[in-house]
Amino acid sequence: MNKNDIFLAKKTLNLLKSKNWQEIKLEDYKSSSKKKLKKSKNDLLKNINFYIDYLLKKEIVALEESSTKDMLFEVIMTRFDIIQKYRKSFLSLFNSFKFKPQKIIILLAPFLESMILMASLADIRIKGLNGQLIIKGIFIIYIATFYVWLNDDSESLEKTMTALDNYLEKAIKLCNYKY
Repeated sequence: MNKNDIFLAKKTLNLLKSKNWQEIKLEDYKSSSKKKLKKSKNDLLKNINFYIDYLLKKEIVALEESSTKDMLFEVIMTRFDIIQKYRKSFLSLFNSFKFKPQKIIILLAPFLESMILMASLADIRIKGLNGQLIIKGIFIIYIATFYVWLNDDSESLEKTMTALDNYLEKAIKLCNYKY
């Protein structure tokens, strides 16, 4: 991620502290910098996701070899720790989209790339049909955990951690179920 994209992501997250997504305009970026702007607000939205992925890669430099569940738990919780730093901004963004879910479709492809990144950082193989199912499972677990995070006001994100651990445990049991 280049310096311009980092600047724009930080600027967007900062604007979201005081404005909702609909109030943010591309003109908000022109006065603060001569840096190259994104073509649309959708690009700004995707850039936030890329920025979070960028920070996640920096945080997860050397993940200790452990069980798949533990490694995935660490990666996902690290992502929540990162978005927690921008909590007000993400809550603003979520509130802007919760009554217009069609807007979230803009983020679907980049967000699935984030799920692939999290799987690879947790050293999970994602090739073939089985890999597609794993990515979809991580996606469902992440979204379910995100909804818990929305209401987790604790500093330590204890509710979020507990929910994530429970969801991962249920997924393991489901995968090991014999027909």
